[in-house]
Amino acid sequence: MQNNAGDYTDNAVNIDISDPQIIQRIQMTVMNITGCRMFEDEIVDTLCRDPKIDDIIIIENQECAGLTEKLDKCGISHRLIPPDEISNLYSSVNNNEYVVTISIMPLSLHGDPKHLRDQVYANVKRIADFSDGIFLFYGLCGNVLRRIEKDLEQLPCPVSILKDDEGRIVDDCIGAAIGGRKSFLKMVSGFNRKSAIVMTPMWVKNWQEMFQHSGFIENREDIEMARFVLDSMGYETVVKIDTGLQYTDGYHEMIEEFADTFQLNILEIKGKHEIINGSYAVFRDKIMESQTIPDSGDVFAEIGNEIESSMVKTA
Repeated sequence: MQNNAGDYTDNAVNIDISDPQIIQRIQMTVMNITGCRMFEDEIVDTLCRDPKIDDIIIIENQECAGLTEKLDKCGISHRLIPPDEISNLYSSVNNNEYVVTISIMPLSLHGDPKHLRDQVYANVKRIADFSDGIFLFYGLCGNVLRRIEKDLEQLPCPVSILKDDEGRIVDDCIGAAIGGRKSFLKMVSGFNRKSAIVMTPMWVKNWQEMFQHSGFIENREDIEMARFVLDSMGYETVVKIDTGLQYTDGYHEMIEEFADTFQLNILEIKGKHEIINGSYAVFRDKIMESQTIPDSGDVFAEIGNEIESSMVKTA
């Protein structure tokens, strides 16, 4: 701690190593998932597939209803807490647990890339003090998130974002569903990309909201204006990505309705969601390994070393 003279005293760290809260904090692992609502199905799938999770905590907001409903349908236990109670997280979980907290971000952010960037950065900074790692269910999103890992590397916990098999950040939710950039380029080589609109289950379910946020239409109920925009832009095909996920009901029917509304052909292609599970698992294991401490003796030794290294005698 710096005193008024600018020197550093040996009061830099004041930790009671017998405090059970300190021991509990070190023995548990808390991973935060911050993700766009468009990744709802992929987040649910990740949670369903991860056998290491002991507790799922959803940070309550207006965006989380769909996620909680899908988790309920899957029989996945979870609980909701208000944002102002996240600071009490460590007193509400047991030792040695792997806990996942989830922050769902609104689709409306896509209307302004800079605003999207600012809000994602702000959420990550808020949750960092209560996390051992933060994993982002986002892509580059118009390149605004390309530096997020580097920009936020000084936070108290590491941040990671969805990447493909070659370690490159995925472009967006479509790129993630396809399997990364290489798979995306291979996909679009099979049709005229400029005349095709590509859909996932969550995209077609929320197309009116997304059209509004993207500036295609002012009123999400204005189907005639949406029809005019798609027609004037030369769209001929709706590409249905078979994500292999069954968490959004009525996917095929919604695609058929969309195609019928806008007089589009339907082209179905196979997705590849394995990179999402893989990218998450790599980061999860890294975080869990960094939190693993063999026994209580090592806990005390580590804290003691931290205290010793922080003490610098003043002149």
